Amino acid sequence: MSMINRFRSRRDAARRTRAIEKALSAANSPAVREEIRAMAQRHYG
Repeated sequence: MSMINRFRSRRDAARRTRAIEKALSAANSPAVREEIRAMAQRHYG
């Protein structure tokens, strides 16, 4: 893997993490937070 690909991969991972954290902080109920976590785990491993 080239250095550029590693950089892009890390940048994309950071974006996904920020998006998930933003969704979790905006969630109004614990049930919604659990759904977000479950979806993130299914999608990202």
